[in-house]
Amino acid sequence: MSIQENLDAVAGLSIKDRNFVNHYLTFRQQRSERVTDTDSAAVMGELLALVSKKSLKPKATLDKFITACRQRLQNKIADPDFEALLKEMYFDNDAQGLYKVSPEFLLFKTGTSNAGNTLHVARALGNMLLEVGLQSTMQSLRLNFLENEFRDEFQSLTQNYQPQIVTTSYLPFMAQVFSEDMVFLCQHPNYMMQNMRAFIGLYNFLYSSQLALNIHNWKTEPDSKPLFFILDTEQASAERTHVRDALPSLTNRVSDLFPILSALEYLNQADSKTAHRYPLWMHYQYISSLTTDEQAKLLEKLAEFVRKFRDKRKQPLWNLPIDSAESAINAICKTAQDIFSQPRSNQLTVNRKVLNAFENEIAGHFIQNRKRGGRVLIMNQDYLLLLTNLVVGENNKILFQQLLTGFQNRGVWFDQQSELALIEFYERVGNLERMSDSGDAVYVRKTI
Repeated sequence: MSIQENLDAVAGLSIKDRNFVNHYLTFRQQRSERVTDTDSAAVMGELLALVSKKSLKPKATLDKFITACRQRLQNKIADPDFEALLKEMYFDNDAQGLYKVSPEFLLFKTGTSNAGNTLHVARALGNMLLEVGLQSTMQSLRLNFLENEFRDEFQSLTQNYQPQIVTTSYLPFMAQVFSEDMVFLCQHPNYMMQNMRAFIGLYNFLYSSQLALNIHNWKTEPDSKPLFFILDTEQASAERTHVRDALPSLTNRVSDLFPILSALEYLNQADSKTAHRYPLWMHYQYISSLTTDEQAKLLEKLAEFVRKFRDKRKQPLWNLPIDSAESAINAICKTAQDIFSQPRSNQLTVNRKVLNAFENEIAGHFIQNRKRGGRVLIMNQDYLLLLTNLVVGENNKILFQQLLTGFQNRGVWFDQQSELALIEFYERVGNLERMSDSGDAVYVRKTI
């Protein structure tokens, strides 16, 4: 469905008693002290299906695959102890040994997790892959005889997969680099398996952070907003204002994600299972592009929605005119923020739990308390090397300044002091190459 069809329906929608977000957000409210990790293998299985355009055939399951493999090999290996060894090496512990053979076997993990956080992450990251549409096959690995048999059997269980795009990505700039990075990992499957959890965690955080930093910038298409990190070995001195201000500014914007995205649900026909979902900035662009008469008719419907929304949530009437795309979107966003900021309200409690979920489940590995230096965003060496390899990609080496630009395109920014710390770090690792004594031509190689 088009944006016009979605917005035409908005005045007739009934406002629900509860607030909800079903799209774009990878986390919800934290309901207990226990932090539940995302099932990275299940998320990667979903992503590999999208980037390879392959899925399992109907009724194909891991158990049926294991049975078929045993039958396939019984005629080729005459050893009474073979089946027990096969089970121990590849099929015990939810087939963890099998997944280490090749990432493509992770297709068996698709649809296996009912955990909300895993489903939300897979959906948001998967939408970015669908939006860009890059395709890649898995690079062949050096497999032994048994593993080649497994792969042949696996290929017989797969089929072509062409999922429909039902949600337009909120962050096109990140969708592009994420897709390129997924294709790169497909060409380096061993590296993918070694860094799968870190890769999913990194992009979950970067996507969520940039979504928050762009949530109020609905007049233009989103771009990478400055978010400054330091290396975990650096000091966060008081004069480094970009570093000191990064986390407070981020959490302030994160607190607006749930309210605004919950309002966006209504602009995208919240009750419909078939409606296409569009980001808020696309709604603004569309309304702005209409003729004066077309815009006036639509603004009447949006004004009625604002009236009903505020009345349902016991908010005072909106007393400003809704006579432009800007005033309409502003009224909707401000209404949502008013609802979730009421003192002693359930909505305020929910939003605090959403913020807790972000800090504990999404950003936990990237936040560090430096005591006198306050809480800052840090990038540890494992994430830094992963990010470096992704940016360098299939190049042998790239200029240091190109590397920094690649970081920024993915939502990671460093100040000048951290840039010097980066060069020192790469020199220690051994993947820095100086082409002149002046230091103008400094290259960074990947470590794969």
